Amino acid sequence: MTLGSRAGGSNRGSGKDGQIRHVAISLAAMMLLVGVVFVFKLPNPNMLLITGLAVFTSLYGFPSGIVCAAVMIVYSMYFFSTEHSMFAYTALNLEKMAVIVLGVTLTTVFIGNLKRQQEQANRKLREMNESLAEDNAALQEATATDALTGVHNRFALRRDYSRFANRDVHVMMVDLDDFKGFNDRFGHQMGDRILCQLSLALVECFGGEWCYRYGGDEFLIIVPDVQESDFLAKLEKLKRLVKDIDVDGQRLPAHFSAGYVHGVCELSYDLRLMMHQADSNLYDAKALGKDCYVGRAFSRVFAEALPDNADGFGGRMTDV
Repeated sequence: MTLGSRAGGSNRGSGKDGQIRHVAISLAAMMLLVGVVFVFKLPNPNMLLITGLAVFTSLYGFPSGIVCAAVMIVYSMYFFSTEHSMFAYTALNLEKMAVIVLGVTLTTVFIGNLKRQQEQANRKLREMNESLAEDNAALQEATATDALTGVHNRFALRRDYSRFANRDVHVMMVDLDDFKGFNDRFGHQMGDRILCQLSLALVECFGGEWCYRYGGDEFLIIVPDVQESDFLAKLEKLKRLVKDIDVDGQRLPAHFSAGYVHGVCELSYDLRLMMHQADSNLYDAKALGKDCYVGRAFSRVFAEALPDNADGFGGRMTDV
């Protein structure tokens, strides 16, 4: 037996147990009402009993309604029969019994059917809500995912800001060197494939949870709670993977420059400053001849002093 079938059987069993419990509650309550009617000799007991029938049928549905109806009919047979014999009736009381049976039956069927419709409507509503939640999750994931490379995008970055609060993080900007020339030489389609290969290498080294496509051929990596030595080992592995990139068996001259900072995001805007400083470090790596990386400890004072265009890209950090 599969796990799914066991779970389904368990749910069915649970539903059956609940139904039995509801029937027992309804029966006990109706017997209590009968006791009240009998002890206090109420002159019109059916008014109280029909109320119990309506209440428990509306609460628990047909099974409880049938039990309540049976209790009410049996007591009515006792109440209206000659000398409470249960079987002998005057003509008038026999008519009363017929009206009671008809009324009880119609009440049970009507209220029970309303309860069934309500349960069906609630079930459909739950299914629609579950389907809507799945669609919303899929839409949110699609909205937060870069269509070309499959890694997170800037929307996901804004969403994830709070994840890095009060954590020691490494923030790195990665940029393919001479990507425009690469596109001019090999074509934009090949360029897109290189970007996809780079994103796969980033995910392999740092984990897809921490990788974002920042724009064009730039990627942002934010890795929390990692030692400097471990981060550098991942970065060296990334260099090896990128140099080994090939498309359709063709080795391509791909390499990247990177700039990173490491420190603690103590203030709400520290992550933005870290990205700004990492981008400045990336620009330094480009100035050193490319195909290298520059890393420094995070300095809030230094990052705040950087001009908007110090990274050489027009201050795009303000877009995040």
